[in-house]
Amino acid sequence: MSIQYLHGIETIEVDSPAGPVSTVKSNVIGLVGTAPDADPNKFPLNTPVAVFADALKARDLKTNGTLLNAMDAIYGQKATVVVVTRVAEGTSEKETWSNAVGNPTAKTGVWSLLKSRPTLKVTPKILIAPGLTSGRPTDGVVGGVIGGSGGSGYVQASTTVTVSAAPAGGRTATIVPQVVGGKVTGFTITDPGYGYTATPTATIAGVGAGATLTLTLGNVMNPVGSALSAITGRMRAVAFVDGPGTNYTDAVSYRNDYGNSRVMVLDPGVTAWDTETSAYVARPGSAYAAGIQARIDEEKGFWYSFSNNNIENIGGPSRPVDWEMGDRDAEANMLNAAQVTTVIHDDGFRFWGLRGTGSDPLWAQLSVRRTADMVYESLERAHRDRMDKPFTYQLLTGIQGSVNNYLRLLRSRGALIGGKCWIDPAVNTPATFTNGELTVDFDLEPPASLEHLQFRASRNPAYYTDFIEEFARIVTQ
Repeated sequence: MSIQYLHGIETIEVDSPAGPVSTVKSNVIGLVGTAPDADPNKFPLNTPVAVFADALKARDLKTNGTLLNAMDAIYGQKATVVVVTRVAEGTSEKETWSNAVGNPTAKTGVWSLLKSRPTLKVTPKILIAPGLTSGRPTDGVVGGVIGGSGGSGYVQASTTVTVSAAPAGGRTATIVPQVVGGKVTGFTITDPGYGYTATPTATIAGVGAGATLTLTLGNVMNPVGSALSAITGRMRAVAFVDGPGTNYTDAVSYRNDYGNSRVMVLDPGVTAWDTETSAYVARPGSAYAAGIQARIDEEKGFWYSFSNNNIENIGGPSRPVDWEMGDRDAEANMLNAAQVTTVIHDDGFRFWGLRGTGSDPLWAQLSVRRTADMVYESLERAHRDRMDKPFTYQLLTGIQGSVNNYLRLLRSRGALIGGKCWIDPAVNTPATFTNGELTVDFDLEPPASLEHLQFRASRNPAYYTDFIEEFARIVTQ
C-alpha cells in the first residue's frame, strides 16, 4: 500500500487467511482406446472427453474397438468420472499402438491426457489403455555390438547414431552414443522401436571415423505402456497395465520392462460375458482394477488399495492362478513377489497384489505412492492464492498453519500415520527472501497396507494339568 497524506480515518481490508486445504479428486480415470464407429463430434480423435458417469454418453462409443468394453468394465464396478481419449484404429496392431502412443509435442494419443486439466478442469489419476498394453513387440532393437575398435577422433557433442527407418506401421529406434577418449565405447537405446522385418542398420556420424554398430532385434517394451509410464510422474497418477496373460514366465518377463513405482502390472486378465456371442470371453483386467480403485477411493479413501476386493461382473480369471493362504510357492505369491498383481479365487474372484514396479522399498506399495501424491498436489493447489504476495509474518504462519492443519486432518481420518510442517531459518535466509523464495519443509508417513500377517503358534503340554484336574473333579462327583 502506498502511503498518502490523510487527515482522517480510513479502513483497510487485509487479505484473509486461506481456507482449509481441499484434497484433489483421486478417482478420475484416464482411458485411452479405440472406437472406430463412435460419433466423431462427441468423441473426436486425440481429444480428452469427460464422461461424468453418463452411461448413455458412453454407449455412443459403439461396440467396435476397445473403449466400450473398458467403460462397461469400469461401470460394472463403479460409475465414476472417466476421461476418454479415442485414437484411430490402425490396419495392424502396431499401427494402432503408434496411434495410441501419439506424440508428446502434438499432445496426441496417450499424451493428450495432459490436456485434461486445462480443457476439462479434471485430472485423471488412474490411467489405463485396456487391450493396448499386453503385447510386446518381438522386432525392436534390444542391443548391438560396437565394431572397428570404436574408431577414433569422435567428440561426444557431435557424434550421432541414425537407425534405418522402420517399415510402415512400425516405429524407428533411436540411439545415443557414448564417446570416451575419442572412441565410441557404448550406446543407450532411448527408444527400441518396433516393426522391423530385418535387422536395421545403424550409422555413426561425427568428426571421427572408423566406428561401426551392428544391432540385434528381440522382445521390447510395449510402447503404449511405456507412454503411460512416461506421463504418470507429470500427472501424479498411477497406471495399470495388462500383462500378456499367457503364463508365469511371460508375466515376469513383461514386468521387467517397467521400473516405475506409479505403474502396476496386472496378469492375467478376466473373463466377462459377451452379449453378442453369448459366451464368456477374455478381457483385460486393468479397467476392472481402475473401476474398483475409483469405488474404494470414494467409499474409504485414496489410501486404500483395490487389492483383496471382489471383482464384480466377471466369470473368473482368463487363466487359472493357483493360490492358498500362506503358500509361498503358489503361483499367485510368486507373481506378487515379482511385483505382478494377479487374480485369485477366495469367496469370489479378487485382485491380489499391492506393489508397483519401482525399486525403492519405501515406495513399493502403490497405495503409499498414491497417498503421498495426493497430499503433495492438494497442498500445492491450496497455496496457489498465496503466490505473488509480499512476505509478512502472516504469510509464513498462514502457510505453516494450513499445512499442519491438513496433515492433522489426514491423520485423524487414517490417511496418514503422522506428519508435521516447519519453516527452517537455516534454509530461508535473507538472500532467499530477497530473491522471492520460501522453502517449507514437511514430513509425512502414509499408512502401509498389511501385506504379511504372521501368527506364531507353539504346543503347550502344561494345559494337560488343567485337563487332568478337571477330569478328576468330574469323576468324583
